[in-house]
Amino acid sequence: MLQCKLIAIISNLISCASKLLVANMSNTFVFLFLSLMSVALAGTVTYDWSIDWVTAAPDGFSRQVIGINGAWPCPPIKATVGDTVVVKVYNNLGSESTGIHFHGLNQKGTQFMDGPSGVTQCPIPPGSHFTYTFQVSEFLRLSSSELIFSSSD
Repeated sequence: MLQCKLIAIISNLISCASKLLVANMSNTFVFLFLSLMSVALAGTVTYDWSIDWVTAAPDGFSRQVIGINGAWPCPPIKATVGDTVVVKVYNNLGSESTGIHFHGLNQKGTQFMDGPSGVTQCPIPPGSHFTYTFQVSEFLRLSSSELIFSSSD
């Protein structure tokens, strides 16, 4: 009788253990599947920007400010984790050098693609082009899911 109860208990333990193993394998499979899907759905987001002087009033007083493609405020970059972002920049600031610094994004392995000028990248000389290329691996906590950038001298 005791032997039958032990066999029943061991059988139940094996059954529970196998269910847990299947559940963990299912969770692992779902994680791997979603990871692969995010890579498969990743795309390339491309922007062509001319950095120009524009007239704007960011603080209520109209003056010349740095804008992109003739506009201020500057446009956001819209990308999803896994996307490759390509930003083709032309410096149209006359005699001023410039660079782009991307806020809210960890540049793991591509820190040289994230200004500020003179710190992690050389400035873009007047009349010159530079192409920033990086993969979005994660976002820092922001109020929105868009990347924020600023132009720096």
